[in-house]
Amino acid sequence: MAARPKTICRKVGCGKLVDTPGYCEKHVKQSSGWVRSNGGQTSAQRGYGYQWQKRRERILQRDFGLCQIKGPSCIVVATEVDHITSKARARELGWTEEQIEADSQLQAVCGPCHRAKTQAERGGAV
Repeated sequence: MAARPKTICRKVGCGKLVDTPGYCEKHVKQSSGWVRSNGGQTSAQRGYGYQWQKRRERILQRDFGLCQIKGPSCIVVATEVDHITSKARARELGWTEEQIEADSQLQAVCGPCHRAKTQAERGGAV
């Protein structure tokens, strides 16, 4: 019986040949369909623990649960809280953590607007 031809790794742009259809050793973790972007840290380890959850609820109430960005794909109902000036940009400007996390730097947003704003802040990269 003839050997089965090798296939290309399913990771877009990888190009490595594999014996069975799927992912190469480097990308095998992506076989579950998603990859964690948080480096394996919990939300609390990333600074979004109990105090953040309380602040988040306060901001959503302050903005009456309405998206403050109101972009083209806005669904109006805010379920997330966004840093108006991104944390990375604020650190570049020399802001303190207190300034970065001040309520005046937070706004209620819907998911689609939050994703679009974050993508734009990253230069269009996902």
